[in-house]
Amino acid sequence: MKICAYIGDMYRDYSSAIILALQEKAKEKGHKINIFGNCSVPNENPLHAEGLKSVLTLPHLERYDGIILCSDTLNHAGLSKELIDNLISTKNLPPVVNIRSDETGFYNVVPDNRKIMHDVAEHVISKLNTNDIGFVTGRDDLSDSAERLAGFVDAMQEAGFEVRKDLIFHGNYWIDQGPMQADFFERPDHTLPKAIICSNDYMALALMDELIYRGYSIPADTMITGIDNFETSEVHIPSLTTSDIAEDVLAYTAIDTLERIVKGEDVDFYISVPGRLIPRESTDEAMADRDIYEGYRELAFVKKTNTDRTRSFILLNSDYEDALSDEKCVSITLNSLKDLRQFKSVYLCEYKENDRELVGYFTDNGECVVKNVPFPSTELLPAEYLTKDYFIRLYLPIHYKNEVYGYCICELDPDAETFIDERLEYILVLFSQSLNRMQLYKRIFEVEDIMDLYIKDALTGLYNRRGFERDISALFENGINKKYAIAVASIDMDGLKYINDTFGHSAGDTAIKAISECVTKALKDNEFAARMGGDEFEAVLIVDKPGRVKQFTKALRDLIKEANDTSDAPYPLSASIGTCEVTEWNMLLEAMNKADKAMYLEKKAKKAVRGEAPR
Repeated sequence: MKICAYIGDMYRDYSSAIILALQEKAKEKGHKINIFGNCSVPNENPLHAEGLKSVLTLPHLERYDGIILCSDTLNHAGLSKELIDNLISTKNLPPVVNIRSDETGFYNVVPDNRKIMHDVAEHVISKLNTNDIGFVTGRDDLSDSAERLAGFVDAMQEAGFEVRKDLIFHGNYWIDQGPMQADFFERPDHTLPKAIICSNDYMALALMDELIYRGYSIPADTMITGIDNFETSEVHIPSLTTSDIAEDVLAYTAIDTLERIVKGEDVDFYISVPGRLIPRESTDEAMADRDIYEGYRELAFVKKTNTDRTRSFILLNSDYEDALSDEKCVSITLNSLKDLRQFKSVYLCEYKENDRELVGYFTDNGECVVKNVPFPSTELLPAEYLTKDYFIRLYLPIHYKNEVYGYCICELDPDAETFIDERLEYILVLFSQSLNRMQLYKRIFEVEDIMDLYIKDALTGLYNRRGFERDISALFENGINKKYAIAVASIDMDGLKYINDTFGHSAGDTAIKAISECVTKALKDNEFAARMGGDEFEAVLIVDKPGRVKQFTKALRDLIKEANDTSDAPYPLSASIGTCEVTEWNMLLEAMNKADKAMYLEKKAKKAVRGEAPR
């Protein structure tokens, strides 16, 4: 089978374990698996999620036998919601199996979260026989978080104890809330609940570290538990009592489920996977084979390794700073990725105006090749590289903030025991920054205003994505519109490919500039527009009076008609428009998506009138 998989946050133990388990099963069964996702989430700016989103739209889903989805690893900036919406609206969608969380309409391989947490809580209650037990939830918007809380409530009620709401901390499943958790549970008399049960290991370990830093002893002052059995849970001092959700079982079951569906078998939409309680030192279980001196030796090794890596990062950054050409940046990137020794091959692909280009690669013969090979946007690689045998390929975005340059394809070495660390993302970030810098160098002598160079599109004079982000951010204060309501207008030029193919790219550039001039004339004071890429524009409208959005749309259509009436070009100008109001900063991406969808509906309607087949 050929399988498409979507997995995010690959730095986390869970995602890494899923990928390695998928590779084992792919080797056993002879499957090919393409994994699209990201290493980590860089920040909370929704506009910077463009790079993360871009890689999720790469695969042509109709070419796959099935899809494996890890939706709960793609929560940043609405990535999961947008991806699921796209999957649901895809015609001829192959079967989708979602792992660990519950997504309506798909097959779901899920741990019995309620039973797993019940067993952990029951173990703790049996030791303490008290209701003085704290609980740390996962993210409130995730179903597995609610299920784990319900399992805790079940165990408390079975023991005849009332759940104390004042001892429930609402967490986020990540490591950054250790001090907040400690502040919540630490009492004025410096005592703690007899136990604190956490919904995953990340939060439990962060809480333990913070309490130990404050002078508390685990488990003497409080018992702490987690769920997931991450690698650090066993080697932590003290080791963490947890439950094993068995990532390999989740991954194997997902592939087995796809195989059964493809064979035409009747498969339940919910396949439960059991957990396994693992008692350790944090609940006062002795570990007979625990060697504390070995632990210290491992810590010393980690400290030295981290120092060496920090030094290598500084040197690598200097290498990129000294690079004065795209080719040199590509060469540094390839050699750095090859030094990781986790990949059999790597391909660096860049987006171009109408197609894509392979700019460099290395394969299992070890040679790094810097070479520009154009290929159509309907493919992921040039034809000569598509047929190569492999088990797992990772597709990661090449982007700097909201500038998207392309993607990196990493073929995982089937014998590798690990495949990802911070160096992979660090290399790709430096590569993206360097590409951004190279673009500026190429244009630096063509303009006088360096700020214009940075925030404006060279062809049209409109803002680029950076300028768009700067000015739209200024319209909000604390996430709310400063003064007036605003709306976004998504504008997509019609027929650019036809103009380029028939009359040449110079004519296409002229048409793009003509459309941009119409957009500019349709704007009022304090409104602005940006060329988001290719033939795509985004306008920001100030809705200070009723009817402003319709007024803009009509004005733009009239201006395009006027341009056609006065032009002697052998082609007509045309554009499709979609709009949506924006009330809050965190709704910006959703509003832009709605405007996009409205624009594409108009474009589809135009094609239907012309008798063109929808794409």
